[in-house]
Amino acid sequence: MAKKNYYKMLGVSRTASPEEISAAKNRLAKKYHPDANMKNGIDTTRKMQQILEAYRILSDPKKRASYDRKVFGKPSAGADRNFDLFNLHNMEETAPITGTPFVNYWRAADSLYDITLESEQLFKEKNKKQAADRLSDLSSQALRYAITLREAEIPEKYWLPPIMDWLLFTWYKNRNLPVSYLLKVYDDYSKKELSGFKRVKLQKELLHFQYSLKRLVSYT
Repeated sequence: MAKKNYYKMLGVSRTASPEEISAAKNRLAKKYHPDANMKNGIDTTRKMQQILEAYRILSDPKKRASYDRKVFGKPSAGADRNFDLFNLHNMEETAPITGTPFVNYWRAADSLYDITLESEQLFKEKNKKQAADRLSDLSSQALRYAITLREAEIPEKYWLPPIMDWLLFTWYKNRNLPVSYLLKVYDDYSKKELSGFKRVKLQKELLHFQYSLKRLVSYT
C-alpha cells in the first residue's frame, strides 16, 4: 500500500517551513471546507480530513521527523538534519571496523524514539483495550533497544535523534572511534557550538522523552 505523502496533500515541498505549512493549510481549508462547498452539492469532507491530517503531522516537529524517517528513509531539510541519514542507515561496511559499528546503536536509538512517540498516542486512546496489546509489544521492544544502548554505555541524555545523528556522522568519518570518545567529542561540541537556547530546548525534549520512555517500559 502506498504511503500518504502529506507534503503533496498540502502542496508544499519537503523543505517547507512551519509558516509555509500553516499558510498552505489555511489556504486549502478555505477552498475545501465542507460548508463552503455544500451549496454547490459537493461534499469535500474527506478532502478536508486529509488536509487536517497532513497538517497535524507536518506542524509537529517530532511527528514530522518521525514521518520523514518512515516514509522517505531520511529527514527533510525542514527537520534540521545536515547529512544524508538514508545512506548512513543503509550503508554497507567497506572497511574493517573494530568493535560494534556505531550505526547499530543509532538504529536502536532511532527505533526507540519512534516507538516512544507512538506509545504517547496510544496512552491517549479512549479504547484502552484496543491499545493494550500494541503497548505491550512496544514496551518489550523499547526495553530491548534501551538495553542495547545501556550495554554500549551510552547514557540516556544522548538518545535524542539530533544528538545520535551528530554522533553517527562523526563516527562515519572515522569508524574505529570508541563510543566513549564520541560522547566526549559531542560534549565539547555542545559546550562550544550550541547556544543556550538550543541546549535548553534539548533538555526539555530529553525530559519529555525520558518520562514517556519510563512510562512505556514499565507498562504491564
